[in-house]
Amino acid sequence: MDFELSSWPKDDSLWVLRVLCIDFFQLKLVKTTVVLFLMCNALFIFVQTCLFLRSFEIDYFAIYAPYYFGSFYMILSLAQTILATHLNGDALNAVQLWKIQGVDKENTEHIKMEIRITTIYAIVNGIFALLAGIAHMVPSENIKKMCFPLAIIKTYIPYWKDELCFLYMTGYILIALAMVANCNQVVYTTCHFRIQIYIVKSVMKKLLSVKTKNSKDISNMLRTKEFQKDIKTKMVFIIKRINRIIKEGVKVNKQMSIYVMLFAVCGCLLGMGALLFFLVALKLHFEFGINEYLHNGTVVLAGLSTFAAVIISGQKSEDIMEEVRIMWASFPWYVLNYENSKIYLMFLGTLTRSYKIRFTEEVSINYRLGVAIARTLFSMLSVFLQLIKLDR
Repeated sequence: MDFELSSWPKDDSLWVLRVLCIDFFQLKLVKTTVVLFLMCNALFIFVQTCLFLRSFEIDYFAIYAPYYFGSFYMILSLAQTILATHLNGDALNAVQLWKIQGVDKENTEHIKMEIRITTIYAIVNGIFALLAGIAHMVPSENIKKMCFPLAIIKTYIPYWKDELCFLYMTGYILIALAMVANCNQVVYTTCHFRIQIYIVKSVMKKLLSVKTKNSKDISNMLRTKEFQKDIKTKMVFIIKRINRIIKEGVKVNKQMSIYVMLFAVCGCLLGMGALLFFLVALKLHFEFGINEYLHNGTVVLAGLSTFAAVIISGQKSEDIMEEVRIMWASFPWYVLNYENSKIYLMFLGTLTRSYKIRFTEEVSINYRLGVAIARTLFSMLSVFLQLIKLDR
C-alpha cells in the first residue's frame, strides 16, 4: 500500500491558485514593493492618527474613516504575505503529499472536481481582484477627498504630486491581490488536505470490502492469522496517514488563527468606517458617480467570491472528516481479533471529535458562520436603507 510521493510544488495540481496567493509574493521585486508600500501606509496611518487626535471633528473623521480603517486591513494583508505565506508550504511538505494514482473511480472524480472548481475560482477571483485594483487607480473627486495619503502628498510635496499620487494609486493592484491572498491560502491548503483524504478513502474502501456470509466465515476470519495481520497492516496505514493530515492541519490552523482574528477585527473596523461615511455622505449630500460604483462594485465582487470560497472550503473540510468517520464506523468490527478491535475502537474514538477550521474555541469557518455574517450585513443594510428614507 505504498503511494508515490508528489514533488511539491513541481507536481502541484492547484498551481494556478498557488501562483496567485503564494508564489507571486515570493518574487524579490514584489517583496521589495510590498515592504515599501507597507512602510508608506504605516507612516500615513501614524500621521493621520496624530492629526485626528490633535483636532477631532466627527464629519471630518467620517469622510476619511473608510480609507483610514481600510488601511489597517491593507497593512495586515501586506504583512501577512511577508510573514506567514511560508506556513502553507511547510504544512504541505510536512504532510508529504501523495500522487493521485491508484485511486478508485468515485474518489478520482471527487478529486478532479475539487481541482477543476478551485482552478476556475482562482482565475475568476484573480480577475475580480485585478479589476478592483485597476478601478482604484483612477480616483474620482470624492475618492480624492477621502484618501488621506493623496491629501498629504498634495499638501507637502506639491511639485511631484501628480507622479507620486499615480505611483501610490498604482500600488492598489498589488494591495488588491494581497487582500485576498490570505483567505486564498486557506482555500489552497484545505483543498490539498481534502485531496489527500480522498486518496485515503480509496484505501478505506478496500479495507471495507470484507464480506461475511455466515457465522462460519466470521469464525474462520477470527482464527486466520494472515487475515488479521493484513487487516492490521491496512488499519495502521490508514490511521497513520489520517493522523498526519489532522496533525498538520491543526498545526497550521493554530499558526494562522492570529491572522484570521486580526483580519476579522480589521474587517469590522472597515465596515463601521464605511457605514459612518455613508451616514455623513447622506447628511452632506455627496454625489456618487460611475467611479464610486466601479470601486465599490469590484471590491464587493472580489470580497464576496473570496468569502464564499473560504466558507465553502471550511464546510467541505468538516464534511469529508464526517464521511471518514462514517466509513470507519461501518467496518464489520466483529471479524477483528482482540488486538485489532482495540486499534479499531481507539481510532473510532478519535474520529468522533469534530475537526473544524477554528479561529476561536466557539467560532469555526463553516456555513453557520457564513449565515451569521450574512445576517449581520443584512441588518446593517436595513439600518442604512431606513436612514436614507428618513433623510428624504
